[in-house]
Amino acid sequence: MTLILRAKVGRAAHDIVPSWPLDSFIAVNPLAEAERQPFEHAHLPGVAMTRPLTAYFADLRSGRITSADLVAAVTERIPELVDADGIDLGELRMSGAELVALELQLERPATLHRPPLEPHLDRVDQITAKWVAAFLDPEPLWTMPDRAAGLYAAWRHMARHDTDLPRRARRALRSLPERADDALGDAITGLGISEDETELALRAELARLSGWVSHIKWRAEHVGDIDLTAYLALRFSLRLALRERVVPGARAAPLDAPEQPRSRAERVVRHLLGPQAPERHETSAVALLLALHPVREHPLTWQRAYELHYRDELLSSIDSGAQPTERATVQLVMCIDPRSEGMRRQLERTAVIETVGFAGFFGVPIRFVRYRARGAVNSLPALLSPRHTVTESPSDRAHAPRRTRALRVRDALASGLHAGDRVAAAPFALAETAGWFLGVWAALRTVAPGLAARIALRLDAVTAPSVRSEVTVADAFTLEERAGMAETALRMMGLTRCAPLVVLAGHGSTTTNNLYESSLECGACGGNPGAPNARAAAAIFNDPDVREALSGRGIDIPHGTFFVAAEHNTMSDLVTTLDAHLVPETHRVALADFEILQRQAAHRLVRERSADLPGASARRGAAPVRRRAHDWAEVYPELGLAGNAAMIIGPRELTRGVDLHRRVFLHSYRTEFDPDGRALETILTAPVVVAQWINHQYYFSALNPDRLGAGTKTIHNAIGTLGVLSGQGGDLRRGLPWQSVGFGADLFHEPLRLAVVVQAPLARIGEIVSRNQVLRDLFDNGWITLTARPEPGAPWHRYAQYGWAALPERTSTPEGALTWTV
Repeated sequence: MTLILRAKVGRAAHDIVPSWPLDSFIAVNPLAEAERQPFEHAHLPGVAMTRPLTAYFADLRSGRITSADLVAAVTERIPELVDADGIDLGELRMSGAELVALELQLERPATLHRPPLEPHLDRVDQITAKWVAAFLDPEPLWTMPDRAAGLYAAWRHMARHDTDLPRRARRALRSLPERADDALGDAITGLGISEDETELALRAELARLSGWVSHIKWRAEHVGDIDLTAYLALRFSLRLALRERVVPGARAAPLDAPEQPRSRAERVVRHLLGPQAPERHETSAVALLLALHPVREHPLTWQRAYELHYRDELLSSIDSGAQPTERATVQLVMCIDPRSEGMRRQLERTAVIETVGFAGFFGVPIRFVRYRARGAVNSLPALLSPRHTVTESPSDRAHAPRRTRALRVRDALASGLHAGDRVAAAPFALAETAGWFLGVWAALRTVAPGLAARIALRLDAVTAPSVRSEVTVADAFTLEERAGMAETALRMMGLTRCAPLVVLAGHGSTTTNNLYESSLECGACGGNPGAPNARAAAAIFNDPDVREALSGRGIDIPHGTFFVAAEHNTMSDLVTTLDAHLVPETHRVALADFEILQRQAAHRLVRERSADLPGASARRGAAPVRRRAHDWAEVYPELGLAGNAAMIIGPRELTRGVDLHRRVFLHSYRTEFDPDGRALETILTAPVVVAQWINHQYYFSALNPDRLGAGTKTIHNAIGTLGVLSGQGGDLRRGLPWQSVGFGADLFHEPLRLAVVVQAPLARIGEIVSRNQVLRDLFDNGWITLTARPEPGAPWHRYAQYGWAALPERTSTPEGALTWTV
């Protein structure tokens, strides 16, 4: 019986997407388990899949969507219309796609949209959330008794003392079974739930606190101190004790009853021919065409038109890219992150620099341990598990112990100050001993955050001076492994020739008092800065043994080429050189010249970004924007990946010199350097999937800020490093806060499904997609789109479920067909 019940719990939880804690925040598609079905069929209660129609009509008026976009979207979504005969209406002849597009513009949008419903938290939800938070809180005021025995056992011991429960319920909970499985089975029986209804009841309860449930699923897989069976045993036992029935989750409000095709057709014909009564045969012919496009499909067609407009502009800009320079003395390899696009574009204004895009962990998945540090960082994509540990060793061992001691003293002081948040008597002692100093420091951080940051940096340099160090990779990887990683990375990024100096720039961000700091770090590094991976990769590429092994595989790195690690700070846009002491004298002039150029580029880029940053002004220069990193009241330190909309896979000459507005993931790739297609397959099944996670998290957080996002930061309370609550209790918020996608009541992130653009042979791409289920789910079901061409100048083709379709030439529609003001 226990195994059968656990199997039902597993099936009920199958579609739940795990959510990572804040300290390792990983972007995910909150509807990832629905990817096995078409996007338009993934309707979940209370979840908006598109914007309201009023927003699309506003875009139509502004030109962000055109009539041609609507015709193209209709043609793509309703293939039956391609071969359908046109219709003569008076002196006007219109195609079926044009008629459907016209009807879209004649709609009454206010009657076709309902905002998603927020689930009402009942008494069981509130009590459950309280106990789960108490159990999982990593820094509780008092540790929950019997915590080591698991959630159910700890709650069972304490439930009899819970004053939020009536006495009758507390008495009933005293006789609970010791095992969670038994308690869950007894509660299901006691509530009168039949065997056929059990799985539906389990699903209904799992849908109630979706944030906590998602995190519990992650924690069960990665930590193992809690599982959903224990969680459900608690909930169902509470329902039985309180005599409350299991209720289904919130359902979306129904749309207005859709009009019949004939009445829809009459409105279209009257609009075209005037108020006179339309002829029956004309109305009937139009009705047959409109029946192919039900009213419930209209928002999805508007969304596709919204996306096609962006895609077509993107493809037009690609063809205007400049050719790469042959005189580059520096190559800069940056993460595919859209924030890198701006820096690459600014730096390539000079002919001496060429840039390359590659995943920010540089193909080196590691568990990184700093010199004599406590703990380690898993710096690798979420798709992988750490198998290799890379350590840091000081080059100057005489001064290294001093820095270590200073850092440990600082950690002890920080821990002592933080104890004031946890120990009841601590604030009184803290106020008597250090209150005056902390008060002055808090005031300085409030009124002059930039000055406070400079003082802290100066104190850091005095008390804990930095020590030269390097990472050791030979102990972590065999020579064969190092050579294999180097070959894979070079083939994936298409680096066919190396400049004298190659800079590998990971990226990170600097913010203060930001619970979502990990979301601004490198997603390819597990929500951590990419500096350790850049240092490890540089050590591998500079290894003479690795270069010799690569030469045997047909890849030659010139003896005069040196790889140096760096880190791009996406808050300041400065690129800081790492391990500069390892750079030979022969390359220091080139490195110094690069550092001058990148500082100039960073200044220009910060001014560019300030035009989009709420509260910033380009007229005030870069300094005020950079000060936001140290302002503990700033909710818009940077915009992260807001605006992300596409991913381009191909040689840099596709996009060099093109302003992509920091909206595009850029992954370098050259077909000629990948004869068997393995590099392209890795790109499509790894970086594209991760980019899709990011894209859909922004997409659904923008459309559902309260349900699938995290709401506003202004009322967030942290549960340690697990996540945030809005206010003092309730569900754990998941997704991104409103300040990551919107300002005031308006969105600044355009919710567009990711448009993947590839330059590679179509047959090769098709073979890769056909043998990878994850890609078939994403592309065949319309969660993201794929557009490709085999070579420069060739026509673009759109991937469809049954093959490639050449993109039609955009031509103007027939005179008068779609020109009315609606």
